Amino acid sequence: MSGQVPAVQRNIASLVGGVVIALGCFVLWMLVASELTATPFAPPVIAAGALVALAIGVWIRVADL
Repeated sequence: MSGQVPAVQRNIASLVGGVVIALGCFVLWMLVASELTATPFAPPVIAAGALVALAIGVWIRVADL
């Protein structure tokens, strides 16, 4: 054994799943924000939602490998 780590087999399903989950999280974030804030589509609310959705999507992608 040469001590090399075998390459991880990546599946397109985990990528698609991560993107779909991220989009769903962003939509849910915006729906909840529209109910809780006076200005639901303010740039800070959108930026926070995008960051949270991106983090969850990346987590799903990496966890599914």
